[in-house]
Amino acid sequence: MELPLLPVHAQPTPFLPAIDFSHAGYGGGGVSIPKVPAVLLVRPSGQDDTKLLQGALDQAARLPLQPNGFRGALQLGEGKFLVSGQLHLKADGVVLRGSGNLKTIIVATGKGRRSLLVVGKENLPKPGPSVKVTDQVVPAGSRTFTLETLEGFHTGDLVVITRPSTKEWIAALGMDTLKGVFSDLRFHWPAGSRNLVWDRTIISLDPAKNQITVDAPITTALEKPYGGGTVAKVMAEAPLQHLGLENLVLESEFSKANPKDEEHAWYAISVNHVQDAWVQNITARHFVSSAVRVGPRARRITVESCRSEQPISEVGGYRRHSFLVEGQQVLVQHCTAEAGINDFAIGFTAAGPNVFLNCIATKAQGPSGSFESWASGVLYENVQVNGNGLRLTYDIERAQAGGWTAANSVLWNCTAQEIVTKGPATAPVVSVTSPEPLFSIQLSKRLGKQALAAIRKQPAEYTQTDFSLLREFTPTDLPPAPSEQKLASSPLQIVNGRFVIGNKTLWGGMVNDAWWLGQTSPNNALDAGLSITRFVPGRTGPGLTEDLSALASRVAAQGTPFYQSGPAIWYDRRRDDHSIVERPNSNVWAAFYELPWARSGQGKAWDGLSKYDVSTYNPWYFDRTREFARLSDQKGLVLYHHLYNNHNLLETASHWIDFPWRPANNINETNLPDPLEPKARVHVANQFYDATNPKLRELHRAYIFHVLDLLGHFDNILFGLSFQYSGPFAFQRFFQETVAEWEQKNNRTVRLVLDTSKNVTDAVLADPALAKQVAVIDMRYWHYLPDGTLWAPEGGKNLAFREMHPKEFGDNTTPQQVYRQVREYHTKYPDKAIVAWHSGAGPVPALMAGGAQVIMRNPTAGHGQGRTVDAHPLDSFVQQHLAAHLMHLQPQDGLLAHSTQNWALTDLKRNTVLLSSLAGQEITFDQKLPKKTYTGRWFDPNSGKTQPAELPAKLKKGTALPKPTAAHWLLLLKAAR
Repeated sequence: MELPLLPVHAQPTPFLPAIDFSHAGYGGGGVSIPKVPAVLLVRPSGQDDTKLLQGALDQAARLPLQPNGFRGALQLGEGKFLVSGQLHLKADGVVLRGSGNLKTIIVATGKGRRSLLVVGKENLPKPGPSVKVTDQVVPAGSRTFTLETLEGFHTGDLVVITRPSTKEWIAALGMDTLKGVFSDLRFHWPAGSRNLVWDRTIISLDPAKNQITVDAPITTALEKPYGGGTVAKVMAEAPLQHLGLENLVLESEFSKANPKDEEHAWYAISVNHVQDAWVQNITARHFVSSAVRVGPRARRITVESCRSEQPISEVGGYRRHSFLVEGQQVLVQHCTAEAGINDFAIGFTAAGPNVFLNCIATKAQGPSGSFESWASGVLYENVQVNGNGLRLTYDIERAQAGGWTAANSVLWNCTAQEIVTKGPATAPVVSVTSPEPLFSIQLSKRLGKQALAAIRKQPAEYTQTDFSLLREFTPTDLPPAPSEQKLASSPLQIVNGRFVIGNKTLWGGMVNDAWWLGQTSPNNALDAGLSITRFVPGRTGPGLTEDLSALASRVAAQGTPFYQSGPAIWYDRRRDDHSIVERPNSNVWAAFYELPWARSGQGKAWDGLSKYDVSTYNPWYFDRTREFARLSDQKGLVLYHHLYNNHNLLETASHWIDFPWRPANNINETNLPDPLEPKARVHVANQFYDATNPKLRELHRAYIFHVLDLLGHFDNILFGLSFQYSGPFAFQRFFQETVAEWEQKNNRTVRLVLDTSKNVTDAVLADPALAKQVAVIDMRYWHYLPDGTLWAPEGGKNLAFREMHPKEFGDNTTPQQVYRQVREYHTKYPDKAIVAWHSGAGPVPALMAGGAQVIMRNPTAGHGQGRTVDAHPLDSFVQQHLAAHLMHLQPQDGLLAHSTQNWALTDLKRNTVLLSSLAGQEITFDQKLPKKTYTGRWFDPNSGKTQPAELPAKLKKGTALPKPTAAHWLLLLKAAR
């Protein structure tokens, strides 16, 4: 649906949004940046200065706050500081200042996608209860709201004002109507995904009207038909205040061999969860993305007289955002940028008002402006973009689901190769050419002409501090490094075919890495599932760039002890449309699924970025996987890691089209064909999994060695060749022989999982040397059908399993046939863990047959696991009542009558007995139990309910125990001590 638009370039005076932009900047606008005396000195050591600088910042943070809100400035001496990590300003009132005329340089050394300097808290403000705004409409530009109650509110309170993005509002904007492949997942705005949040301070209350007035305007109207808005008082975690960065050159090391290297620092400075801060007279060089990024919960920030120079990165989406503003009341003035893709960028739902004033972009590689969704209340005034455009418009090309990228915004006296403004009628975006300024007129009208001094470009002042008067912080002032305390953890064992950590058997669901789909909106990113190697630049959180420690804790706490990782099927979200077109540009969409292989910096792959070099590897991908493997060891999780993804090689050609090993996408000689078939199909698995191809063989071997070099020393990791592997036995053998070669060279054994067809599995297990390597047999791709015949699509046919059967895991079967399948392999291979697909029969049959894990959901739909937990009522029962005993329980025949309906697990002495009865009114014993007294507990696997069992004095042959109902029940018997 196309909405009515305001005419572009309406002259002489178009309707302007009623927003006072002069509230942008330090102190709420019109306040000059203070000059804070230096209190501490630190000089470069000539070595890694990370600890030295952080120690000095921490020392400054311990100084007392002065009445002016500052503790003092940390003065850096002249020279070059080397920082291999990251520096944090995390206390109120601290300024970091370089010496002289940019004579202090801080270099981000080594690899690592990080911000060099981070200003602000980690935690968001914690609001109290929300109070509804009762006004029918609060127009954009307003500062006064009528509330249901003023109880608990006081002048001076920090508050959070929220405007919800309801489905009614989204429908009115037409952002639920776009067409295309998976349009609902790719383009439509889900309710709640574009909420606007303003952090404000109450400056007055009117109890007679139940009204509050805050210190700065909102930038989009609160409208009752579209959900209105709420106000909540900040109860804890108030933002930091009064911080500054001054007079510094910030540089990032990079690989001189790769002109598009991205395995180095992405941001020079990141500011978030801060109020009243500044960045002044900073030059940033060689960073991937931004000189300064101001996050969504930073407000009243001035970025002044800064430069972004010589960025080193791919020329593509989400790179080279020289000055990126996602926050509120941010003023970027007198700044220059070079070779950016979006030099003066306004980000996702930036709540505003925000201002870019008197800024210049040179050699621009792409247009400046809004690029995601609904940046509200932004003013670009006297901004020049040389070589490209300036856009505040409706756009679904620059970012996934962008749509209306700006609202209530103005371009004022700007020049660019192209200027485009387009906004909805209710939130106009306009471009104006005028002999008069806008920002300074608004500022002087609000505060008087004296406030204009705050926006005048000032000559850089380098007051030479007498260093002899300052206390110098040296390496000797650093506290002793704390001794590393390795958290106690027990390595994974396989005991009698069960997974065991410590003295507990693992049982429960599995979390699968997502392979595709993703969003950059924090409120709906989790809808696309979880991934340890998905990257959203500048955004950490569930569904974004995962906080791995938080993710591992969540996975453990929710009772899902198994995690499956491996390569996704493509990097760029544009390919979620499943097309097979070569992209005409490099405007790749986040969230990015990073892959194991590195970009070369040469040529052009089909996603528009440089080609891959599959003989070199992506450090970020492996750093993330290695860290999650460490956390899995620490938290008692089992990590399955697959080296390849079979999905890239079969079925629709879109799976293959961006694959790094496709000849069009890499600089290597692989001798691989590029066989696109009619109807956009591809079948290249057997050609890819070909160890007789000498060039491929060496590339595969080197990759396998690299994976094991980085991950092979962890205890709880299981390695699989390829997810959904339907390739030939010969390549499975090559994989295992290569692993054995690595094991011999490194004097270490790793565990392998067979996750493939039955014919390949049986061929491996028939070879004693290969079978010895296998720790886990995953049987999800075959089972017995209800009539007892075998469904087992063969590997090596150059087809995906679901091409051999319309259902990826075949037709459902009966509990008896699942029990039969698992029992056969458990009996034959009692030392190996057996994993089975539930086949419609639930998890109980596999458990009773000796299985170690039951797969209850389709792992190829891993993108759906963000908000749901793979849990079954049986999981908590096993974890609570059986975890300490299950590894000793084995299937027992002959104990119960009607063995097709009734199964038993017991330990050797029958101290613990678990019985399962699928149907019938009672369970009848064909053998006696040896102990005199047992306690019993019934468990309903459908509802999860338990109840005590009334037992006779002895359980002897012929004893019939009445079941609670004729349905499926488990009975747990434990011998009395």
